[in-house]
Amino acid sequence: MSNPANSIDKRMSIVALTWPLFVEILLRTALNTSDVFMLSGYSDKAVSAVGVISQLSFFLIIVSSMVSSGTGILIAQYNGSERHQESAWVGVASIALSALVGVFLSLLAVIGAYHFLPLYGLEAQVEQYAQEYLLISGAMTFNITLGIVLTTILRSHGYSRSPMYVNLISGVINIVGNYIALYQPFGLPVYGVQGVAIATVISQVIGTLILCLVVKRSGITLPFEQLKQIPKVIFTRIIKIGVMNAGEVLSYNMAQICITFFIVQMGTASLAAFTYAQNIARLSFAFALALGQGSQIQAGYYIGRGWVDAILKLVQKYFVIGFCVSTILTVVIYLLRDSIIPLFTTEPEIAALTATLIAGSIILEAGRVFNLIFISALKAAGDIKFPVKMGILSMWGWGVAMSYLFGVHWGYGVIGAWMAIAFDEWFRGLIMARRWRSKVWTKYTLQ
Repeated sequence: MSNPANSIDKRMSIVALTWPLFVEILLRTALNTSDVFMLSGYSDKAVSAVGVISQLSFFLIIVSSMVSSGTGILIAQYNGSERHQESAWVGVASIALSALVGVFLSLLAVIGAYHFLPLYGLEAQVEQYAQEYLLISGAMTFNITLGIVLTTILRSHGYSRSPMYVNLISGVINIVGNYIALYQPFGLPVYGVQGVAIATVISQVIGTLILCLVVKRSGITLPFEQLKQIPKVIFTRIIKIGVMNAGEVLSYNMAQICITFFIVQMGTASLAAFTYAQNIARLSFAFALALGQGSQIQAGYYIGRGWVDAILKLVQKYFVIGFCVSTILTVVIYLLRDSIIPLFTTEPEIAALTATLIAGSIILEAGRVFNLIFISALKAAGDIKFPVKMGILSMWGWGVAMSYLFGVHWGYGVIGAWMAIAFDEWFRGLIMARRWRSKVWTKYTLQ
């Protein structure tokens, strides 16, 4: 291995990569609720409108991330193999692609505000709020796309703390903007939904500008003057990896929508319990999610270095750590259920169902860790097709189909659907763990 004094080697340590990601995930989870929470004191109809827009926004973010997922994997491997010219080209190519994709998505959002929203059949006031929000936030989607790519470039070079600080600054600006828009400080008028959308956009633009400055000062080479010289294969690899990753994420969310549709048929109490249990579960897998993202960056770098045996063992070690932490957190949440659940609901039937689902989470979240760690590492190695194909097959063949059989057909309700999701996680996870241990992924690394 290279001299431990090598700065990029230090930045690629799992601790240096993971803890900022963990803090950022917790921060994002908290800040994502700020618009809805603050709007709830303004208008329930405004909250409904933002709820509808959040579904569309999530789709836009998935497509925006298409470029960045390929960027991260390629830069990490090129840096590891000390192919710095290719690494720099990937950075420039990804920024150019993000600009094109971002402008397209911005136009799509504006068109959608006028032509797609009416298809929901919303109440007039709710549709007006939704249109106002989407026109402002959607038109600036190109800024989000650029910000995601810049964040990925920084992380792939081992700079994980900078995006965390930028997200913190953006979050604070967003909350202050929401307060100004809704609570009339200094005698200002109430700006409502439009004000909240403007506050969100301003915070995102400031965040992107700060990211540009951080990238420039970090010393990361981005030779934009060489854009026309970049080989087409660089663009092709970024798009190929990104499309497969985006397809998997879209498939997962479509599968979740189908499962939710089944649960809707089970009644309001089941749907409420399912929603609460999902939100509570996010706390237990936040660490494993951060560890998976951190190990993906490190795995790409190590594989580029040729340290295959080292990363083979390290990823398995990270899995054990993630498995233990996630399981312990889920058990603690279950033991504290009588204190946590009343924060969400006091309805006896919903509370009882939620408690049962949290108990089931001990099994479900343990299975999820397999996928968060091993799939991330496999993708970092360039072994992308197999996890994506197996993921789609399992999500629909086991997750959706078994949710219907257990939950609806055999009458086990939301508990049956919850266990079907757990079965999907364990089925996929054990296969991914076996594939990682087989080292078959070594033939997919960059040449």
